[in-house]
Amino acid sequence: MDLNKLMIDYLAEEGFRPHETPFGIAFKNEGMNFLFFKDEEDEQYFRLMMPAIFVVTEDNEETIMRVMNDVNGSIKVVKLYTMDLEDEEGKSETSVWIAFEILADTTPELKDIVPRAISLLQGARIAFLSQLEEAADH
Repeated sequence: MDLNKLMIDYLAEEGFRPHETPFGIAFKNEGMNFLFFKDEEDEQYFRLMMPAIFVVTEDNEETIMRVMNDVNGSIKVVKLYTMDLEDEEGKSETSVWIAFEILADTTPELKDIVPRAISLLQGARIAFLSQLEEAADH
């Protein structure tokens, strides 16, 4: 099974415009960026992500960690975490990423998995941003 090929074919059939990047397969849905990561060591590992949804700074780090923990505990199969990335100039930035992770069987039905994954990722993003806004108001 080549989950990467299955994913590209599925996304193209559904009208998305997938393209391969050094990180995996990138596509947009409703103006939001998504990345599908291929794990060379585990063909059944399915990880779809919303990258860099919010920048972490010294001023907001504690609140972000608390809100991420709350969202992680309330939404199935989805987890939020921070990731450090470096740009071409060597400048590092920390941001919040959201991942949908499952182990797919050897004949995955992506039409059953991908829409639900996208929905859960979008829901986690909304919950995170909403709780972050609430925390800022207090």
